[in-house]
Amino acid sequence: MHCIIQISDHFTPKTDAEILDRIIDGKHIRSVYQPIVSLADGEILGYEALSRISDDHLQMDIEQMFRTADRTNRAWELEALCRTKTLERAVDMGAEKKLFLNVNPNIIHDDGFKNGFTKRRLEEYGLDFRNVIFEITERVAVLDNHAFLSSIDHYKRQNYVIAIDDVGAGYSGLSVISDVRPNLIKLDMALVRNIDKDEIKQLLCKALANFTSGAGIKLIAEGIETEEELKTLIKLGVEFGQGYFLGIPETSFADIAPGKKEMIRKYHAKKYGEQRAGASIYTIIAHLSKPGCTFSPDERTETIYETLRQNPTITEFTVLEGGSAVGFMTRTDLNEILGGRYGFTIHSKKTVKQIIHTDFLRVNCSMPVDQVSRLAMQRPLEQLYNPIVVEREGQYLGIVTIKDLLDTCTKIEVDTAIHSNPLTRLPGNLLIEKEIMNRIFGDAPYCITYYDIDNFKAYNDGYGFQNGDIMLALVADILKNCAIRDEFVGHIGGDDFIVICDYHDGESFCKSVIDEFASHVLSLYHDEDVRNGYIVSKNRSGVTENFPIASLSIAGISNKERAYRDIDDFSRDIAQIKKKCKQQLGNYFEIH
Repeated sequence: MHCIIQISDHFTPKTDAEILDRIIDGKHIRSVYQPIVSLADGEILGYEALSRISDDHLQMDIEQMFRTADRTNRAWELEALCRTKTLERAVDMGAEKKLFLNVNPNIIHDDGFKNGFTKRRLEEYGLDFRNVIFEITERVAVLDNHAFLSSIDHYKRQNYVIAIDDVGAGYSGLSVISDVRPNLIKLDMALVRNIDKDEIKQLLCKALANFTSGAGIKLIAEGIETEEELKTLIKLGVEFGQGYFLGIPETSFADIAPGKKEMIRKYHAKKYGEQRAGASIYTIIAHLSKPGCTFSPDERTETIYETLRQNPTITEFTVLEGGSAVGFMTRTDLNEILGGRYGFTIHSKKTVKQIIHTDFLRVNCSMPVDQVSRLAMQRPLEQLYNPIVVEREGQYLGIVTIKDLLDTCTKIEVDTAIHSNPLTRLPGNLLIEKEIMNRIFGDAPYCITYYDIDNFKAYNDGYGFQNGDIMLALVADILKNCAIRDEFVGHIGGDDFIVICDYHDGESFCKSVIDEFASHVLSLYHDEDVRNGYIVSKNRSGVTENFPIASLSIAGISNKERAYRDIDDFSRDIAQIKKKCKQQLGNYFEIH
């Protein structure tokens, strides 16, 4: 009888380094792809490629795997394996879709990385280099900042697209954005989580959305997991989104569910309608945009010069590549380059891309004209009167001249003045009514507060109309100074004002106003009246009476507990609250 002993050659790795070795040597990596979606129409911008360990026996967290690779000097080997697995499927992605590749910032300047991402190598995988986006991850700190920025510049000169990941966490601060000048930035999921319930996160996100829109950078919100988060991000103006609510990482390049796409379009349409209805009388820059003159980047300079010579009305032109603006130049700038003794000889045979200016103002088509005007006036003197390039989702839409911009802004100023109170320069009843209607018939949080100056008539009669106007101006200034979160401030007339907050908690605003009013109002009275605590004046029946120092009664309504759908119900309720407030002594507010 023979006894056969089978000796297993299976080795169970125990340390992280041993697990990593088994992963790399056995090529146990698979790629999955998560959609990145336009928050305007639900269409797919592209997919982020994510790596997963394909062998269930090799238990390791993905982030730990990359940290171990950094520690054991196998970072490039792991990156190369992940990239190979990712690019093998690239041909199935679909035309014009973008592929977001996470890149360890400490190996981006590695020769192996550079050789692995030549345009020729990408073509072997059926992928256009213009559709590859290097997403710089926050896996590790940048060890050599100079080499890092040099390598970034190397890829940007070759027209690769750069994205900064995890903005709002770790090293990806404003300094890195300023240094790298990325094409896209991704909002860290920690800022996205529960953003619908967090006003501070909303303010941060809105600031980033305004910044990226003005800087020509696309903003992507990561980690969207609920409908309310999606709705809030759309309202705040974020262009693109990614997260499990929109689509999970899959081995195929899947579209998002039709219902989700319809949801995005519905919320975006609602947001646009609210902006148009609620933006007072401002218009968006798209309404002023004109097609303008454009050329391809490969056009020879002498050809453009001849075109401009034959068409004197062309005063500037934009250079487009793949539908996106990559450069801008005025006729004057072109003539300066080609002028002089040797200018035409040196530059006429060059392509326009070699001489074009890449530093120009571009804005999103939905930006209000007053914001564009401010950005335009902040430019250097030599660019001050250049037209502005207008884009829709990164694609060239047209240009707006400074003349058209200033003409429109002037008209807006005149129209605003017509509908404003002449004393306080605050919006009057027409604009106030529009703002209230927008809030009542919308779904966004609001708190509408009504301000009434107690004993104002007695002060006005006793001290005269001129001093009465000073008190009204004081209240107006206090309301404007306290409106640090873009609250809408209006003057109904007389001593009645209104403030609309786009959040539920109006109590802190009311307290700030009362504190400011209490500290300044006494300066409007004679010392004797201040000592007495009252003034002597006649009431509405003509009878002499003692009237206390002026105070504020503030009645407020929010939609935190009750949503209104009828303006009459709203008016009735706030009138009742106001009546109750007027019965209290001194400064008082109440919000329902």
